[in-house]
Amino acid sequence: MQIVGSREYKIILRASKFRGDEPKLRETAGALWGDLVSIIVPHAVSVSGTEDVEHKRRQVRFLDTQDNWLRSHDYVVRERVDLELNERQVTLKFRHPDRYISQGRDMLPAEGFKPDLKFEEDIKPEFLKLYSFSSNTIVPPDTKLATLADVKAIYPGLPQAVDEFPEAAKLHVVGGFTAYERVVKGTSFKIRKDPEVLAVCCLTLWYAGKTDDKPLIVEFSFKYEDPEEGYTAKMAHRAYDAYMAIQSGLGDWVDAKSTTKTAYVYLQKK
Repeated sequence: MQIVGSREYKIILRASKFRGDEPKLRETAGALWGDLVSIIVPHAVSVSGTEDVEHKRRQVRFLDTQDNWLRSHDYVVRERVDLELNERQVTLKFRHPDRYISQGRDMLPAEGFKPDLKFEEDIKPEFLKLYSFSSNTIVPPDTKLATLADVKAIYPGLPQAVDEFPEAAKLHVVGGFTAYERVVKGTSFKIRKDPEVLAVCCLTLWYAGKTDDKPLIVEFSFKYEDPEEGYTAKMAHRAYDAYMAIQSGLGDWVDAKSTTKTAYVYLQKK
């Protein structure tokens, strides 16, 4: 049985509201945190930390075959490059609405690759849940990812539960799209007193280029964690109430025609 190590609640925001240079972005993020605090306060034990803090800057792209074999089998292969550490990370992720289908995958990387496995619950509006089993590993800069066989070399369990695995199928960058990602942490709110559990809020912004100031998609999320899955009904209810209140209370911050970041990539045309 895989432990649900974290629960993450996500909402896509209107990207147009976050246009501008660094000072403008900080100003907008501050306004968002301020609005969020007033919405969350009635549903949390306490709220703190409204100043935005830069967290990560990364280059992100997704890989798949021409006929999207990975996507059609509920898999995602993502490559992230940390622009400060110059580390290249490859992620294999399997998502499914059924917990037991999701957790039944072999996600361990091959010998020689350091494993970083996560089993999480992703929650989207209004309250749609997916169980996400992901495996991250740092790979050398020259690691080849040209075919599904190259992914299998890193994650040998990939062919599991499929009748035929087209390992010779070539990979391409989905939509020809590379995102330059910024992750900015903001406020946090307490949903359990003892032991203390905090739900940490953040913004994830995707840009077309390193110096671009017009984000293409902006995701707000909050997440709380417990390595033993010790989630009580009371804390889950606080998180649920906060999430529903945010959806109805953020007004024109929310993108009514929202999609997920992954779906956004797959909708891009080369």
